[in-house]
Amino acid sequence: MKKNKNKKPFFKRYSTILVLALLIPSVISVGQYIFSVDATYHNEYYQGESLDVDDSKFEITAIKHIGKVSQSSSNYSYQGAACYEDKYVVCLDGLEAIQIYDSNTMQLLHHIEGNFNSEYHCNQAFFGDQYYKMSDEYPLFYISMEHKNVHSTIAYRIYSKGGVYHIEPVQTIQLVFDKTEDTIYYPNSYYDFDEGLIYYAGYTESNYMRGDTNKLRYYSFPMPSYREEYYELHTDNPIDRFELASETATQGGFISHSHLYQTFSFGSKDEPLRMPVMRVVDLKNKTIIKEYKNLGEQFGVYKEFEHLAVNNKGRLISLGNPFDIYEFEYSGKLNS
Repeated sequence: MKKNKNKKPFFKRYSTILVLALLIPSVISVGQYIFSVDATYHNEYYQGESLDVDDSKFEITAIKHIGKVSQSSSNYSYQGAACYEDKYVVCLDGLEAIQIYDSNTMQLLHHIEGNFNSEYHCNQAFFGDQYYKMSDEYPLFYISMEHKNVHSTIAYRIYSKGGVYHIEPVQTIQLVFDKTEDTIYYPNSYYDFDEGLIYYAGYTESNYMRGDTNKLRYYSFPMPSYREEYYELHTDNPIDRFELASETATQGGFISHSHLYQTFSFGSKDEPLRMPVMRVVDLKNKTIIKEYKNLGEQFGVYKEFEHLAVNNKGRLISLGNPFDIYEFEYSGKLNS
């Protein structure tokens, strides 16, 4: 075999690439935006829904009615929601629409028509830290479908054109069960800003009622870039996996400083298994550090609290079906 005498050494052939690889950082800051190596945009001033609290002193002190969602043109229930800064964004079941409110006045700002799908329950929602375009007003809005047939979280872009707001799907994140025992019933997803992880939680048995053998199983994975329109997360390769005691009917929530704040159940006054519950889970230590099993009895509000969301002023907001909006007042703020 003839040797190629003109072939240059590796470093000389690829010197430019090697030098650039050494010089170019994995992220570049430009103004308020961070450009990551995967070409996604991040707003360095937005840190997600966050509670500035001392966990050892955090206590719910009251549940106060603060408004109602608009019922205009809706045939379906309101489900998951999340806050971005001072905006409160609520999903309607089946993705009939999403609505954007001022989270302080509860004034409806925008009603955005969706694309109805009966298998899109829209049970849980969160804002990520990636922006589809630098000019976008909102980061990507992720909706967790929590359906027995649809184990996916879909990322939507919220944008305005000609003064009219629209939503469009940009990515489907599919949870794939690699083994029979991995299956979790009605999984919801949550985003941990601090760790860059997406969590999934669902039941180990094929029902959503609290029971001794029915556990809540949690999986965590690295949050994918939205650049891939379809992305699979496989249960045989998680960052972590653990189980906790179950509670009836997972609803919505958010993660703040690696603690999951979550609501459960159907809001019944007479059936103990269906009474409203709030739980705080320490995701790093895999323990339940707070649990309010008597929200209704303690505060006189027996609602199905569909979600929890927190705005930039620390207001902890939930929707009690069918249309009432409540604030969970709490003590233990670090700045108080």
